Amino acid sequence: VVGSGPAGMECAMVLGKRGMRRVHLVEAQDDMGGTMRWIPELPGLGEWARIVNYRKIQLDKLKNVEFIPNMKLSAKDVAEYGAEIVIVATGSYWSTDGLNGASHATIDGADAGLAWQATPDQIMGEGKQLDGENIVVFDNDGYFMGVSLAEKLAEEGKKVTLMTPLGTVGPYMHFTLEAPNQHRRLHKLGVEIVPYHLPSRVERGVVVATHVYDEEGHEKSFAADGVVWVAQRRSNEALFRSLKDDIGLEQLKAEGVDSLYRIGDCEAPRRTADAVFSGHRLAREIDSDDP
Repeated sequence: VVGSGPAGMECAMVLGKRGMRRVHLVEAQDDMGGTMRWIPELPGLGEWARIVNYRKIQLDKLKNVEFIPNMKLSAKDVAEYGAEIVIVATGSYWSTDGLNGASHATIDGADAGLAWQATPDQIMGEGKQLDGENIVVFDNDGYFMGVSLAEKLAEEGKKVTLMTPLGTVGPYMHFTLEAPNQHRRLHKLGVEIVPYHLPSRVERGVVVATHVYDEEGHEKSFAADGVVWVAQRRSNEALFRSLKDDIGLEQLKAEGVDSLYRIGDCEAPRRTADAVFSGHRLAREIDSDDP
């Protein structure tokens, strides 16, 4: 299993509990958990650490499962590893160019490689800091990430504008019963909520946005010393594609790899619970006729 986010951890754990002779959980970083290593550091989400902690405890009990950190495997490395079954669980990343599900396009001027723009991965995973007072958080995710980052930045003293093409911020939080409290927090912290707006272009110091139902005649500018793109997650599928398309299934079989799978966000970005289910289901069905 390559990648130790929630999907990879769950898959390795269930394979081990089912009695597979030898399972290697290989991770490029120094510890397991993937993005769930830093998500619990967001305001109010400390309890989410249990997703990783529980599986760490279970994996530690399994003598047939070995965790191998600090090992980044190329497709060639995977092919020659000696595994009969390869499961790619390399997760996803936030788009750095403003690609979003509202317009199905990138946003002019969006580039998280610039010092004044960032993605959730960069802020929480890499510690990237945005200078200046005015921060625009663009949220097309609709769950916890955009509102949590807005809360975090506001707590740090930033003047935050939370912009979304949706009718409200974090609408999925209504289903998880988190919405009322989250809205109270954002209101108390003075976060400006701008629904139904989509950035059309960004420049240093300003985000220009249009109303989603009136693109021609409703353009507004928002002060922005920095911009956070909670736009769209993309599958980190380079390793899987290289194994399947570049090396090819026939050559993998020649190397002794009988089966190649991908799970979780590597297949398609999804909620953590669904990523866990993806890993669990494959581990349950791995020795069936049609996993």
